[in-house]
Amino acid sequence: MAKEYKVNFDDYTFISEEGTFKGKLDFKMYGRNHNMLIYITLENGEKIIAAAYKDKAFFGLEETPLDTILELTFKKTSSGLIRLAGLDIV
Repeated sequence: MAKEYKVNFDDYTFISEEGTFKGKLDFKMYGRNHNMLIYITLENGEKIIAAAYKDKAFFGLEETPLDTILELTFKKTSSGLIRLAGLDIV
Protein backbone atom coordinates (compact mmCIF):
# COMPACT_ATOMS: atom_id res chain seq x y z
CA MET A 1 0.00 0.00 0.00
CA ALA A 2 1.33 3.44 -0.91
CA LYS A 3 2.04 5.92 1.85
CA GLU A 4 -0.61 8.62 2.06
CA TYR A 5 0.60 12.17 2.56
CA LYS A 6 -1.59 14.74 4.25
CA VAL A 7 -0.04 18.16 4.31
CA ASN A 8 -1.48 21.16 6.11
CA PHE A 9 -0.17 23.88 3.82
CA ASP A 10 -0.98 26.54 6.43
CA ASP A 11 1.89 25.20 8.57
CA TYR A 12 4.51 26.23 5.99
CA THR A 13 6.04 29.67 5.36
CA PHE A 14 8.77 31.03 3.12
CA ILE A 15 12.17 31.21 4.80
CA SER A 16 13.25 34.63 6.06
CA GLU A 17 17.02 34.21 6.34
CA GLU A 18 19.96 33.25 4.18
CA GLY A 19 21.98 30.15 4.94
CA THR A 20 22.26 26.41 4.51
CA PHE A 21 19.70 24.20 6.22
CA LYS A 22 18.98 20.49 6.40
CA GLY A 23 15.45 19.13 6.22
CA LYS A 24 13.07 16.44 5.02
CA LEU A 25 11.10 16.77 1.79
CA ASP A 26 7.46 16.54 2.89
CA PHE A 27 5.64 17.34 -0.36
CA LYS A 28 6.21 18.80 -3.82
CA MET A 29 3.98 20.11 -6.56
CA TYR A 30 4.19 22.18 -9.69
CA GLY A 31 3.29 25.84 -9.35
CA ARG A 32 1.65 28.20 -11.83
CA ASN A 33 4.85 29.94 -12.94
CA HIS A 34 6.80 27.00 -14.38
CA ASN A 35 8.21 26.25 -10.96
CA MET A 36 8.05 23.48 -8.41
CA LEU A 37 7.03 24.23 -4.84
CA ILE A 38 8.66 22.07 -2.21
CA TYR A 39 7.51 21.73 1.38
CA ILE A 40 10.25 20.90 3.87
CA THR A 41 10.49 20.29 7.60
CA LEU A 42 13.85 21.57 8.83
CA GLU A 43 15.87 19.85 11.55
CA ASN A 44 14.65 22.42 14.09
CA GLY A 45 11.00 21.60 13.25
CA GLU A 46 10.35 24.75 11.21
CA LYS A 47 8.24 24.10 8.13
CA ILE A 48 9.20 26.02 5.02
CA ILE A 49 8.20 26.41 1.37
CA ALA A 50 10.76 26.91 -1.39
CA ALA A 51 10.45 27.31 -5.13
CA ALA A 52 12.67 25.52 -7.64
CA TYR A 53 12.64 26.71 -11.23
CA LYS A 54 12.82 24.96 -14.57
CA ASP A 55 15.91 26.95 -15.65
CA LYS A 56 17.78 25.20 -12.82
CA ALA A 57 16.26 21.81 -13.83
CA PHE A 58 14.28 21.99 -10.56
CA PHE A 59 17.57 21.04 -8.80
CA GLY A 60 16.78 17.41 -9.65
CA LEU A 61 13.66 17.39 -7.48
CA GLU A 62 11.42 15.84 -10.14
CA GLU A 63 12.92 12.42 -9.41
CA THR A 64 13.53 12.96 -5.69
CA PRO A 65 11.20 10.87 -3.51
CA LEU A 66 9.31 12.34 -0.58
CA ASP A 67 10.96 11.91 2.84
CA THR A 68 14.41 12.49 1.30
CA ILE A 69 16.79 14.49 3.48
CA LEU A 70 18.00 17.61 1.67
CA GLU A 71 20.60 20.26 2.33
CA LEU A 72 19.23 23.54 1.02
CA THR A 73 21.08 26.80 0.47
CA PHE A 74 19.15 30.07 0.43
CA LYS A 75 20.59 33.38 -0.77
CA LYS A 76 19.25 36.90 -1.09
CA THR A 77 18.62 38.05 -4.66
CA SER A 78 19.44 41.50 -5.99
CA SER A 79 15.79 42.40 -5.42
CA GLY A 80 16.11 41.45 -1.74
CA LEU A 81 14.11 38.23 -1.82
CA ILE A 82 15.46 35.05 -0.23
CA ARG A 83 15.47 32.24 -2.83
CA LEU A 84 16.62 28.65 -3.07
CA ALA A 85 20.12 28.83 -4.59
CA GLY A 86 21.34 25.27 -4.23
CA LEU A 87 20.31 21.84 -3.10
CA ASP A 88 22.07 18.57 -2.26
CA ILE A 89 20.61 15.20 -1.37
CA VAL A 90 22.09 13.97 1.90
